[in-house]
Amino acid sequence: MGVLKRKQENEAITFKLPAALKREIETLRTRAEDAGFDLGETITAAMWRLCKQIKAELEDAPRPGRKLNGRANGQSAEQVQ
Repeated sequence: MGVLKRKQENEAITFKLPAALKREIETLRTRAEDAGFDLGETITAAMWRLCKQIKAELEDAPRPGRKLNGRANGQSAEQVQ
């Protein structure tokens, strides 16, 4: 495996954060840049881990219309009889 890495295609994403969290991220970005680190790459790696965790939780979550033990989700024993 080589040392060189290809540059990834990036797109911006916009979402709302509490103002205090935004200020904290801005402060951390400045401190990270001053120390020679890339906070954006760190946040991206954390977002990949978070997406993986969310995906796993959603795969385990009951969904409307999904059959569990031979019954459609949301049906009680009385409704099936």
